[in-house]
Amino acid sequence: MKKIILTLLFSYLIGYINAQETITISGRVTDFDGNPIDSSIVKLNYPDFSTAYETYTDKDGYYTLKGVKKGKYTSLFAMRFKEYPRSNGVPEKDMRLEFWGWNIIADRDLTINPRYHKLETYGTTVFQEFGGSSGLFVYFRPMSVTKYISYSKEVYLNKAEAERQVDISIAPENLDVKVFADEEPLKINSIKRVDVFMGKGISEIAGYVLQVDNPTKKTDKPYIIFRVEAENKEYNEKGESIYFYEIPQFNERTNN
Repeated sequence: MKKIILTLLFSYLIGYINAQETITISGRVTDFDGNPIDSSIVKLNYPDFSTAYETYTDKDGYYTLKGVKKGKYTSLFAMRFKEYPRSNGVPEKDMRLEFWGWNIIADRDLTINPRYHKLETYGTTVFQEFGGSSGLFVYFRPMSVTKYISYSKEVYLNKAEAERQVDISIAPENLDVKVFADEEPLKINSIKRVDVFMGKGISEIAGYVLQVDNPTKKTDKPYIIFRVEAENKEYNEKGESIYFYEIPQFNERTNN
């Protein structure tokens, strides 16, 4: 009996320790009208974009990634693969581009609710300039699926040809963007287009750098989740992405 009790206690302790080292990421994948997207893959990625954890949404758009080891992950991705243009799995009118979350900090259970449509906001990053202007800078690259599939199938179904020929950038006059920090809307003080070099033989793409006010809400977390919501007014395309911005912690000057 004593041996059985010790075995059960040991198993409980092992389970408890493992539970302290893992978290759960869950949420719901929808379109921008709130309609659930079933059968969407949700992937948490390592820096080389290999899969750390993955699952699929149910018929109501809900997903759960269980047993995620605590730590930092490069990105979180969500969409139906068949809707991606190069998959050629749906009519062109139904093709979309994916949702991305960046710098995912898995230090506690997380709720992430991806929304995706026809505009991809890729590479989102938030950073601060110290000793200069106040506020934060937000970088992202918006990409249009409508512009992508305006090329022939011979081009857009061929990755090498698409990279060489296709321009999926959004013109400044067609871009409408909003930025939120833990869902607090932030004032955008400036927005600048930058031409991003993608590599030899690959066409450049337009990125944008926004200067926004500092968030005013206090948080007990070591990070702030920024959300970029964008629209390409030319084709009524929408998209969004998130970024986990780690709040800098510096030594303060003391009188000692």
